[in-house]
Amino acid sequence: MAKPILFIKNEDTFLVNTIKSQMEKNLYPYRDCALSVREISNLKDYFRLMILYADDAVAENRDALVYIKDLLLEDEKELILIGGRNELDEAEKIIPPELVEGEYARPFDMAKVMEHIGDFIDEESLLQKKKMILVVDDDPTYLKLIKEWLKDDYRVSMVNSGMQAITWLANNEADLVLLDYEMPTVKGSKVFEMLKSESSSASIPVMFLTGKSDKEAIMEVLSLKPAGYLLKTIDRKTLLGTLEKFFVQQKYRNKNTV
Repeated sequence: MAKPILFIKNEDTFLVNTIKSQMEKNLYPYRDCALSVREISNLKDYFRLMILYADDAVAENRDALVYIKDLLLEDEKELILIGGRNELDEAEKIIPPELVEGEYARPFDMAKVMEHIGDFIDEESLLQKKKMILVVDDDPTYLKLIKEWLKDDYRVSMVNSGMQAITWLANNEADLVLLDYEMPTVKGSKVFEMLKSESSSASIPVMFLTGKSDKEAIMEVLSLKPAGYLLKTIDRKTLLGTLEKFFVQQKYRNKNTV
């Protein structure tokens, strides 16, 4: 099922209520909240599309607009802007237009807005059928590289610490965790133990990512009995092939244990 849409507004005006009514009529899942950092951050893990209704108070919520911009840049969220021309211009002083998925200035065709949302829902439903991989690594450059390699074939989320991984998995589901074995603050082995001790993540397979290829280092990794390990020097083609083989084998094992 597609994640719900987050509908952000300051007040429940006639037009705001009309938009919500149309989404309900079309059976589009949504949650609404105020234009505030606190409310949006509390819900950020539960949606991918934001609809922001920009009213004449939008410029007074600069912190929230900056937060929305950061979500668009860092968390692959998408945004549809709706409002008067002046209000949209105010919002886009902080949120660059190139980050906006769609913009509708009053008066607009409600049917086109609903069609746009429907297209997103269809795309999201297809996306949800892909396997979810959580990548845990303290190196942001490596995280971005792995995500770029995997994004066409898998859903990918990224965190940079073990505690972030546990928090993420408490609210989300993953089919596989790729875990850096040599993280500086809390070693991958300790994070692995933490994941296996939490009910929300105990059954999720974990593959270690390691930069060390000597026999002693590999034996140390394998002694923890992960689902596998991957050298960080791996190329894109080999990585995709390894993951595809893993999921095929997992499907076969699951089929034979039913």
